[in-house]
This record gives sequence, structure tokens and C-alpha cells, in this order.
Amino acid sequence: MTPPPLDPVEEIRGEVLVLFHYQDVPVPRHTLGKVDWYLAGAVSRLTVDGKFTGGLGSAALFHPSGKFQVEKILVLGLGARAGVNTSTLRSAARHLQSLLHDLHARDVRIVVPDSPDTRAQEVIDLFSAALRTSGEQSAVSPKITFLPDEDEGRLESSGRAR
Repeated sequence: MTPPPLDPVEEIRGEVLVLFHYQDVPVPRHTLGKVDWYLAGAVSRLTVDGKFTGGLGSAALFHPSGKFQVEKILVLGLGARAGVNTSTLRSAARHLQSLLHDLHARDVRIVVPDSPDTRAQEVIDLFSAALRTSGEQSAVSPKITFLPDEDEGRLESSGRAR
């Protein structure tokens, strides 16, 4: 018997997988929805319990216990989906920079959020600029790879934030 093929999210290797959630989207969707399902609804439970709002500046850290090929899963809130713009993305990128610095993360995979008013490349550029600053503060720059949301198609940008 041949085992079923792995889902793309199961194949992601690295130290930290970063995903995003909107405050006004009640149920995680796309890649985050799949991760939530594998984690037995852990993201949804935190949201229902009011411990993770999805608001800008909120974050939740999960240790997937072998369910994925990453050591940690970090979910960042982006606020209301319609309110996401360059300014909120810059703020989220600075927040991510701080969290990754505190986690001493060196190998990071970021699933690019589906921003209604910002192209994927703009999001990548904003986050790359913020994370480049993180690498300047430490001896070794983290390896950053940007990934598309599973329902959004392929991205070609990856590499080190320098």
C-alpha cells in the first residue's frame, strides 16, 4: 500500500514557520486553516477563548510536536483584513523581527499573507527590509524563505534577508 502524498505544509522544513491571521476572519483559512486542523484546532481555541485576537501586534507560538517538519509555528495577527495596508504590514514586520530575534531563529519560512490591497512582492519587500535589520544586529543573518499561501499559487522569492 502506498502512503498518501504529503500536503505541502507538511513538507516545509525549517526552524520557524510564520503564518498570519486577520482579526475579522473568524475561522483560520488557507494554509493556517490546514495547520489549525493538524493542531486539533489549537489556533481556533485560542481565538474563541480570547487569548489570540488576530489583532495587529498579537501573536501565538505553537510547538507542533512532530506533526510538521518545523520546530515552531508562529502566528501573527494583522488586524482587520480590509484595514491591512503598507503601514500595518510594516508594523507587523517589525513585530516579527522582534519575535524572531527573541527566538534566536536562524531558518525561517514565512507564508505570505493574502493582503487585499498589496501585491505579494510588496509584502515580501516590506518583510525583507525589516528582517534585514534583524540580521545586521546579530552575527549571522537568518535564512528567510517566503512561501505562497497554498491557495494563492507559487512565489519565486526566497533566500537570506540581508
